[in-house]
Amino acid sequence: MAGREKKPLISVVVPVYNVEKYLPKCLDSLLAQTWQELEIIVVDDGSPDNSWDIMQEYARRDSRVRLIRQKNGGLSAARNAGVEAARGEWIGFLDSDDYVAPEMYERLYCAAVEQGAQMVVCSFAYVTPDGRPIPRTSPITKNEVLSGIQMMERLAGPQNWYYITAWNRLYQKKLFDAVRFPVGKLHEDEYTAHLFYWQCERVAIVKEAMYYYVQRDGSIMHTEPVRKRVEGAAGMLERADFALEHEVCSLAFASCNGALGRIVFAKGGSEEERQALRQVREQADRIIDRLLRVPGHRTEKVKVALFRLSPGLYRAALKMRPVR
Repeated sequence: MAGREKKPLISVVVPVYNVEKYLPKCLDSLLAQTWQELEIIVVDDGSPDNSWDIMQEYARRDSRVRLIRQKNGGLSAARNAGVEAARGEWIGFLDSDDYVAPEMYERLYCAAVEQGAQMVVCSFAYVTPDGRPIPRTSPITKNEVLSGIQMMERLAGPQNWYYITAWNRLYQKKLFDAVRFPVGKLHEDEYTAHLFYWQCERVAIVKEAMYYYVQRDGSIMHTEPVRKRVEGAAGMLERADFALEHEVCSLAFASCNGALGRIVFAKGGSEEERQALRQVREQADRIIDRLLRVPGHRTEKVKVALFRLSPGLYRAALKMRPVR
């Protein structure tokens, strides 16, 4: 009797830093997955709390849990360590203070197979630490299949963070052959989302929210220090540069304007912060020079030209934008 075809292994990378309160719920959600062929790679990024002890307990409980322990290098370094250790044909990411629905990875994999996709993206839900939903309207409203170029164009649209985040998706492992997350940077996904999409012929979209994004006090996403604004802007400007090189002009203008919006509201207190702001403004000036030479796109050119004329006027214009 012929045996059933072996299901492929999915590697899920969980970076861990100082999350002992949330880690059990995160790992429990992975052990409860309906897709059993999982490799759960949990990376302790120098966490000072009891996270390592919790990780060891889960590894003793389930052989699918693999542990990595390293000196603190930040989220990108932890993700990269997990990618390099991964044995699966597909890779996903789960932040250690979040959790996922039991069917998430099975649904994403099945969509990839059915649609011949190299990546699958689903919606996500905002929740409180105790699991209560926080109302948000997702731009992901239907199941569909898009090209990598079309996904890059989604990065230029409203609520683009649903298409930027690294964790509400499943990747073919080969997408990481030439891409790693930028070590030492905040807003690391701003630097990489377009690089993954550019490699994809097909990306499947699943409308259901199967990733639960926990909003907690003290989370890095709740504050916007100068460094975070500057590095977010730098990532957007790198994306604008990439989009210009590959003639995705709508994305180039949107990414540049997103960066300028961060720059004009950043105020450097220390000399180091002021120097970082000067550098990212110089980076923006170089991108603006190139954008102003692109044929057409008159309205978008006016926006970036306004920043060059007067960052103060640009900031005032942003404040007057209608709330949607």
